[in-house]
Amino acid sequence: MAAGPTSDEIMKAIGESGYLMEQEVATQLERRGLNVRTNVAFEDPDEAKSREIDVTAVQRVAFAESAKLAAFVELIVECKNSSNPFVFIARPKNAADRRERPQEFVFPFRYTSRKTAPEGHAIARDTHAFHHLGFDRAYAVHSASWKAVQFCRIDRKGAGWHANHGGLYDATFYPMAKALVARQKGVPKMQRDGDWAYIWLFFPIVVTSGDLILIDSSADQPAPKSVDHVSFQRDLKSGKLSGNFTVTFVRQDALEALMMQVVDPVAALARDLIENRQAFLRDTSVPWVD
Repeated sequence: MAAGPTSDEIMKAIGESGYLMEQEVATQLERRGLNVRTNVAFEDPDEAKSREIDVTAVQRVAFAESAKLAAFVELIVECKNSSNPFVFIARPKNAADRRERPQEFVFPFRYTSRKTAPEGHAIARDTHAFHHLGFDRAYAVHSASWKAVQFCRIDRKGAGWHANHGGLYDATFYPMAKALVARQKGVPKMQRDGDWAYIWLFFPIVVTSGDLILIDSSADQPAPKSVDHVSFQRDLKSGKLSGNFTVTFVRQDALEALMMQVVDPVAALARDLIENRQAFLRDTSVPWVD
């Protein structure tokens, strides 16, 4: 009769599976004060099937009971235990990129500017809360000068290596976008004046144990550069998924740095709006700018 696995063999197999990594990430976020759940089920919006996300972590970052205003940060986390690096191809952002707004951030109010045309007709146009409230400046992913436009994983092939992108979008990016859409359905919406109003800031994040490499395709001599985290954006139009989605990839040992550099600044802005600038937040009439 064959002997069973040793303790070391069991721990090696569990470590390679990624199960312990999920719990380590959950513990790290709990220490930061977030309310953490692991192995969270959600309904796939395209296929109406039950799916699972490794970790979700929620924190209320602002609360004003008398004004019925609150702000939350929510992380949707998938863990990838891999020694193989992810490589991202980047290029400079253009003017259209500056006008984009994240699909991940939910705001309670719509802002509109109006003016009278020469013929006497009123003209109105919407200004998205992301830009009007200043999140375009606080959100480091948006204010960065570059954008990641392609990604792959470097896998062993025979005696060498190759750039593998087959199935990565379906296995990594699309599930994160689906989890986001499913979770956003649970955010309470204002039905009438006097209801609670919420700013809800979602961050779909892939935590990896491997390296992250960025290559600037606009450089005279593109070369790989090791980075702590990379945000990848892609337009999706399939089934019930439509919009520009962002998923941030981060090395496990750089998760705290990501929180400080990317998450905390937008949380601080939401807190300031609710605690100190409620009139500005609620005033939905925006001056017209030609």
